[in-house]
Amino acid sequence: MARNALPAGNGPLFDDMPEVVGDVQTRKPKLRAPRKLGLLPVALVSALVMAGLWGAWVTKEVLADVGVPPIAKVQLSNIVGEYVQAQARSATPPEQVTAETRAFMAEIERNLKTRGRSGQIVLVGEAVLAGEVPDITAELRREIYAKVRMPQPAAADAGDVLGAMRAAMAAPAGEPGLGATGGAGNGPAQ
Repeated sequence: MARNALPAGNGPLFDDMPEVVGDVQTRKPKLRAPRKLGLLPVALVSALVMAGLWGAWVTKEVLADVGVPPIAKVQLSNIVGEYVQAQARSATPPEQVTAETRAFMAEIERNLKTRGRSGQIVLVGEAVLAGEVPDITAELRREIYAKVRMPQPAAADAGDVLGAMRAAMAAPAGEPGLGATGGAGNGPAQ
């Protein structure tokens, strides 16, 4: 028997062999049922995606700066009104008042722009009708007056009516010529 001779018949070893039909060889197409994706792999992939999204959210929340609220309100009219009143009570020349007021307003604008660039939305207090929006007026006032000095009230002089009234109210009542009773102009006409 020859070693290289093909065995006779179609056995299981030759199922994948092409059949010879005439001079043309053809392959038998194998029909396989499509693979179904099981529930377990879908559930595992979904769980991994959800875990990744949750991890991203937790990271964002942990790394977020808790000290800076995303939306805040400021009572800008109070800060500006306070400064204008202090300037009115000071004995500063008008040219200097103008320069100091411009510096004050520029500092407010710079501070609010810095907050805006950092992602904080600052609303004017009068625009907030309802809701719990943190008020940063005191913080803003502190930051502004750290860079722009607050005008000091003028010293009371003799011709200043308001200063004279304060001096009269502050003096003890028993001193002659001062105080609530017995001051100049309080007695009978002579």
